[in-house]
Amino acid sequence: MSNKNWHAQHLAIPRFEALIAESLEAVGEPGMVPRLLRHLGQALGSHKVVLFCPLPGEGDPLAAHQWGMPDDFLERYARLIQGQDAWSEALERQHEQALARGGSLSQQLIATSALKRSGFYADYLRPLGIDAMVNSIVEASPEVGVHVLALYNELGQPEFTPAQFAQLRAVTPWVRSLMRAQRRLQQAQRHTQALERTLDQLPLGLLHVDRQGTLRYLNNHARTWLGVDDEGRILLRHATGWQARAPMQLADLHTALPPLHAASQSARTPVSARLHTPQGLALVALATPLRGGPAAQEPITQFVLVPETLPQAHAAMPVCGALYGLTPAEAALLPLLLQGMTPREMADTQGVKLPTVRTQLASLYAKTGTRGQAELAQRVLRVAALVA
Repeated sequence: MSNKNWHAQHLAIPRFEALIAESLEAVGEPGMVPRLLRHLGQALGSHKVVLFCPLPGEGDPLAAHQWGMPDDFLERYARLIQGQDAWSEALERQHEQALARGGSLSQQLIATSALKRSGFYADYLRPLGIDAMVNSIVEASPEVGVHVLALYNELGQPEFTPAQFAQLRAVTPWVRSLMRAQRRLQQAQRHTQALERTLDQLPLGLLHVDRQGTLRYLNNHARTWLGVDDEGRILLRHATGWQARAPMQLADLHTALPPLHAASQSARTPVSARLHTPQGLALVALATPLRGGPAAQEPITQFVLVPETLPQAHAAMPVCGALYGLTPAEAALLPLLLQGMTPREMADTQGVKLPTVRTQLASLYAKTGTRGQAELAQRVLRVAALVA
């Protein structure tokens, strides 16, 4: 048992292990933080809980999550902090000591009798139906600001005890870890959304499947050309509830794709084929085996789909030739490459020997800074998009 769990049990926090499990399961879901606060309040004996969590540069100095508080409590608080109050002044004076011991206990900062004579009590606590409060500093740094977890007792309830504050301090590191995980997940979501927008702008279809042929990702062109209504955005599937949905299989998209998938996985090299969509569009599909996951434990296959007739791609050929310093023979291979031809097919089409084509392809890869046929095709199509 970890020291944290032992410490929590030692302090007799009800259902703390269940709280940890539920909170981990909910990270990334909408409403995760208010649900966490509700569980904390119930475990620690409070009906009103607020997590103040402003982030520097976010433009919202009063950002907070709450459970059990009136909807307008932040507006009241905003009006209140325009002036000074006894509690805030005491917290400011003792901030370093409070932070060093993991938080601050209101009744220790200022006597309860003095607190109830203050403007803070009259203007903020009592109108909200609050008679006592206890808070813990969750995190404080220039990067994240000062995050404070506050528990409130309603009128007529007893004050918080030192034992309750000790429980609050015990759960504070866990709340800190959860909020950091939430921020990292939100950052990953933003990065993933930016990546998906970039992939949607490419003039090609792109899709990923795992070893079993289960769909992992499609961009806009792939969905449109293959007639898929479901967005299939599962780069963050555990954060979007995708796991609760029936997975889509490669065979559901097109009958020609599963054999191509099997061939590329078996040969561990790119394999291409031509196919026609239900809308009558002729496509070249290039399947490339990739490593998947941080530990390379989940091989995936990337499919690049390119229409056989792509006018802007032909317009990009002279631009690519000039941009990368290609010879006429090297530039002549580009449209064949976009059609998914193998080196042997390129040699037959050009009327040259296979070693000559292999040499020209090696030079193409070196000049364009690419590492294979699929990557070079994507590079050419990006230039085509700019030309268009």
